[in-house]
Amino acid sequence: MLLQFSHKRLRDRALFERWDQLDSRLFDRIPRERLHEAQAQLLGHIVLPGDPEYDEDRKLFNPVFDSYPDLIVYCAVDGDIAIALRLAQDSTVPFTVRSGGHCTAGFSAGRGLLIDVSNLDDVCIDANARVATVGTGCTFAKLNSALAHYDLHVPGGECPDVCIGGYVQGGGYGFTSVTFGMNCDNVIDMRVMLADGRIVVASKTLNADLWWAMRGGTGGNFGVLLTVRYRLRLLGDVFGWALIWPLQTDHDFENATGALMALQSGYMLDKLRQALNIQVSLCWQPGIGLETIHAARPFLMVRGLYVGTQADGEKAIQPLCELPGAITQWTRMDSFNDLNVRLLDYPFSMPWFGAEQATMPCEDKASRYVTRALDEREWRGLLDYFVSSPNPYSYFYMEFYGGAINSPAEYDNAFVHRRAAFNAVLDVLWFNEGEREPCERFLNGWIEYMAPMWNGEIYQNYPRLGQSDYGACYWGEAQGSLDRVKRKYDPQAAFTFAQQVCPPLSSPHGPVIPGPSWLPQAIEQPIDYGQSAVNR
Repeated sequence: MLLQFSHKRLRDRALFERWDQLDSRLFDRIPRERLHEAQAQLLGHIVLPGDPEYDEDRKLFNPVFDSYPDLIVYCAVDGDIAIALRLAQDSTVPFTVRSGGHCTAGFSAGRGLLIDVSNLDDVCIDANARVATVGTGCTFAKLNSALAHYDLHVPGGECPDVCIGGYVQGGGYGFTSVTFGMNCDNVIDMRVMLADGRIVVASKTLNADLWWAMRGGTGGNFGVLLTVRYRLRLLGDVFGWALIWPLQTDHDFENATGALMALQSGYMLDKLRQALNIQVSLCWQPGIGLETIHAARPFLMVRGLYVGTQADGEKAIQPLCELPGAITQWTRMDSFNDLNVRLLDYPFSMPWFGAEQATMPCEDKASRYVTRALDEREWRGLLDYFVSSPNPYSYFYMEFYGGAINSPAEYDNAFVHRRAAFNAVLDVLWFNEGEREPCERFLNGWIEYMAPMWNGEIYQNYPRLGQSDYGACYWGEAQGSLDRVKRKYDPQAAFTFAQQVCPPLSSPHGPVIPGPSWLPQAIEQPIDYGQSAVNR
């Protein structure tokens, strides 16, 4: 084949011809010739403002974030990331790394150069060893589909479009986490590209401090995650269930408050069986059965997944089914993949927008961890506050912790929320700018209501812009150790964003604070580049 007619040559030639027609001001920060040079080296491709695909490619999942990067580099192989990093640093242009674009605070994009790794999505499964090697851009839709063929599993996200890259670095809660731990607890090792383009492996025995930090320390801090090797679990069919309580009359509210008290006394922390995974929600729905029978109304919804037999699952939830006002919507023995969808989408989606709604809503959310028991007045107040939502799209949920989530030591890795009873979350959603202010006011009011119950911690996979002392909220006393790891692996602070790892506000130059006993010594060791090092 004549090389001048290869797909890459033809594509690059078309790109260069198009770029030559663009406004010269687009190349003020990075010269046109330098972009030609970078594109010629890439297996992937560059998208610039003015390119027909730019306006769609720049968007994130949440339309409230409206960034306009100077350019987007779509990486096809690891080496493309090194080219993009060098391009940004040589041009002194800030950069952001994006895998799926689902960061709730919009940190998946920004000005400057956007490095998109969504095409690094390979999955390789060793069924005999029960190990999966997964690319950072792999979605959970793809990963779960690949694992299902072998009846293998790793705890994963509820949204099929979320990629593992950001998810695992923030901890990673899913509907089997009480049984099998957070997603990050199942990591064997990670391959990571540092800012200088060199690749390191982070594991329990190799660069162990980085392995500790990147399992909870959040993405965009230490390097670019390339691949993760997961330890897999055998998982056949599991038992799913859905209970619902109306919230219309005073009697309904009494029943729902009683249900929350019963959940607290019988299904939280050490009372929660490791096989039982529970999510409690407050949400507007248009009915209880399959038919839409009324305008959306508020309900208390308790749903979950039992890793075991149907008989054992039914026995585990029987006390809940017998509570006053409880209605069983459905129970089902099925595959994890099917139930992972059904639990949030059947008989109606949560939240529910109506079948005719095709526009993606804007979203804001907040997370608050709770470790103590709530009294009856506090539970009732939570119900009363929720039904005052300015629209029927608000969605409150509690992700119950316990079991394998809480069994590791508190600082076993950088996901530190090991004492929580549950993670309480409120999502507010709107479709036009006029709805935004009342929704934001409602969210802020909920944050004020939760303050007496809050333990001071926030799930780092649910960040919010403007959060004060975010480091203490996300990482607790592990923040000092995380800062030292960052300064070791990113000494020039190439990886920056609004809520990056930084020194604790209380002791910016203090000692390394709690972590595993081996961590201080590991931080003092030089970086081990091993056989995987790539020289620039």
